[in-house]
Amino acid sequence: MPRPSIQQDSDTLRPLESQINQLTGMIERGKASKRFPQGLEEEYKAYRLSQFFTLDLRIIMSGLLVFVVFGWADFYFGGHHSVTLFSVRLLIAVMLLMAVFWIPRSFLAQYAIQALVAGVYLCFASVIWNIAVVDPPMAYFYHLGMIPMQVFALLGLRSNYRAMLSCSVAMLLTYAGFIALLPPPDFPSEIDKLAAAMAPFYLLFWTILIVMASYLSYIIEAGARTDYIKNRLLALEADRLQYLGRRLQQLSTTDSLTGIANRRYVEDQLVDEWRRCARSALPLAVMMIDVDFFKKYNDNYGHQQGDSCLRAIATKMAGFCRRPGDVCARYGGEEFVIVLPETTRERACELADEVCQAIAAMQLPHLESPHKVATVSIGVAAQVPGAGRDYERLLRDADVALYDAKERGRNQVVCFEAAAQ
Repeated sequence: MPRPSIQQDSDTLRPLESQINQLTGMIERGKASKRFPQGLEEEYKAYRLSQFFTLDLRIIMSGLLVFVVFGWADFYFGGHHSVTLFSVRLLIAVMLLMAVFWIPRSFLAQYAIQALVAGVYLCFASVIWNIAVVDPPMAYFYHLGMIPMQVFALLGLRSNYRAMLSCSVAMLLTYAGFIALLPPPDFPSEIDKLAAAMAPFYLLFWTILIVMASYLSYIIEAGARTDYIKNRLLALEADRLQYLGRRLQQLSTTDSLTGIANRRYVEDQLVDEWRRCARSALPLAVMMIDVDFFKKYNDNYGHQQGDSCLRAIATKMAGFCRRPGDVCARYGGEEFVIVLPETTRERACELADEVCQAIAAMQLPHLESPHKVATVSIGVAAQVPGAGRDYERLLRDADVALYDAKERGRNQVVCFEAAAQ
């Protein structure tokens, strides 16, 4: 069981803490509704683009449908140009509808907002063309089409204040220039005179509408940005709490010195594996391991060197736990336990011999030992769990075998005979 160090904890938490502090500061200073720093701004744009493709495309398709439905005006006011006007309107709607389905799946997806601005302006330009083609006084009815264009620009670009304002101002200036350059009739009628008199007021009304729409769009975008920051902050807080929760659980089940499992963890695992092996009628094996003459090692080399010795031995033993259910744990002091589910006594004894030889082969100096290097004694027990028995009896059998290994001279393995199944 790996044990993250303080440095690793710091490396994991520092970026989270930095982002949390940054976002909290933006909310406290009222900057959550404004443009973000570059990296965060790019992430927000990507998020808004995904929202745009999920929600706003339906509004755009509805707007195109309304644009086509307004084609009735082409037949009512268009006169002999009616078929041409409606055909152009239908062609534009079909082209834009195809773009709605193609752009999100293409390399142009990142330019979807700009494409929407261009689409709105194209629809607006078609209405301008209608005004130029249709003869007065019927052409004056198409001037009313500017207002639906402005409303559609607000609905489609409501969460992007700058795009909405740019599109609206471009349409207003184009319309104002078109009106200014439109030649007056040679013999103006009363309707012509009324339209000319109403033009400044119409432009003023449209300007006021753009101001109101811009304010509304700004409020919507500011709210969307603030919500994004708050949701991101909540997600980061959740990540931090989740990490701290995992670390707390890990610290409660990890030996602080060696970094492997502690006694509490291995006993919990023994309960679970005992029940599982009992259900499947498979053997459960345990090794009790003791570092030989460790008190003398501490007396001779000091406790710090003793701690280093235990860490090295624990790391080596943990390497033999290769399956998901295998557990190596420090049981107390210089004593360790290895739990091996679904392992026969014979196989457990073979593995214990490998562990014993591997520890001796590390050649950790121990002048107070008869072997002159650090070694371990191992007791092995295994049995198929059954009714009326529990894992504590298995541990006692392994402990008896360990005691026998010490009595025989240490640096060896003894298998508990009575536990053979």
